[in-house]
Formats: sequence, structure tokens, C-alpha cells
Amino acid sequence: MRSCRMVRVTSILILGIVLGLAGCATTVQTPSPLEKAVARAKTKSDHEALAQAYDRSAATAKVEAQRHRDLAKAYLGTPGARGTGTLGMASHCENLAGLYDAAAKEYEELAKAHRATAVDTE
Repeated sequence: MRSCRMVRVTSILILGIVLGLAGCATTVQTPSPLEKAVARAKTKSDHEALAQAYDRSAATAKVEAQRHRDLAKAYLGTPGARGTGTLGMASHCENLAGLYDAAAKEYEELAKAHRATAVDTE
């Protein structure tokens, strides 16, 4: 079960990288604030700040997961929305909810790792 989630998360990350690289051909990419913070993190407070940022990302992902579960329920009550296979709207929302749940767990792990690093840098 965990390996299935990891495959999903990895697939999404790879897709994001591929799509991101497609845009690199025409624009200059500058590091995001998060990338800059990760690159310069050296102190306990730096790592705690990163942990808090990942906590916020996890909370946002959990909200999105619930929103998509709610949408799936709404679609199940809509005539013609079930569709077939993975093309049905309710199925689509359930899939997204699962991906957001997986992302939330990954963000929580990142926050945990930065908190452990913060302790080690005291």
C-alpha cells in the first residue's frame, strides 16, 4: 500500500519536473523562497522555520484532500457524473484526494526531518 502511494507521489513529482523543464526552454528559472531557505538552512531556527512551512503545506494538502472527497460525494449524487473507469468525475476527485493525502504525509515527514536536524544543530 505504501509503495503504491510512493509510486503515485513519485509520478506526480516526475511529471512536475518534466513540465517545469519544458518551461525552462523559454524562461530563466529563479529559485523559489523555499529553495533559497533550504539552501541556506544552517541553524536551529532555520530548520524550525522550514518545519513550520512544511506543516502549513501538510495542512493545506489535508484541506484539499477533504475538499476533493466532498466533491466526489457531490458528483456521486449528480446524474451522469459517475462515468466509466478512471474518467468518472467522482473517481477523479477520489484519486486527487488520495494524492493530496500522500502529499500531506510527505510534508509531515519533511517537517519531522527538519525538526530532527534542528535538534542536531543546537
